[in-house]
Amino acid sequence: MGNNCVFTNTNIGNYCSISSNVEIISGTHPTRNYVSTHPVFYSKETPLRFSYVNFTSFNEHKLTEEGHSLDIGNDVWIGNHVCILEGVTIGDGAIIAAGSMVVKDVAPYSIVGGVPAKLIRKRFSDTEISKLQQLKWWFWSQEKIKENLENFSNILDFLEVYTKSNA
Repeated sequence: MGNNCVFTNTNIGNYCSISSNVEIISGTHPTRNYVSTHPVFYSKETPLRFSYVNFTSFNEHKLTEEGHSLDIGNDVWIGNHVCILEGVTIGDGAIIAAGSMVVKDVAPYSIVGGVPAKLIRKRFSDTEISKLQQLKWWFWSQEKIKENLENFSNILDFLEVYTKSNA
């Protein structure tokens, strides 16, 4: 994990590459029904220590308080200066381009980028993705990975060897 990363209530899978300045954006504001998005209209607990209301009617930290903010799958690569909204799930094998703002779930083995992050392309075919998800190589022992390292540099060879041996 790179420098200046901010993660709260986050599950991070195995073999993830997380660059510098990656941040989870926790909390939200009401965007429908309420006339204003300012906390003084819906929360007793505001940074100003002042509020118009006597009770909290919108919980901006609901996901964080439930102990769940973000799930990052296995073998995920997140580039520099990425912001991710709480409550998002990033699937196994996904790649998030530098400078992206992730506002919704990212499918396994997808490459996404931009503000907001959108699908650029899939890393592999749907069949290859399905096979990788069934193999779950990221849970293999270090010894098994070391013994079979030569197969990790070619997806077709990897799947041919390991889908046959697990069939």
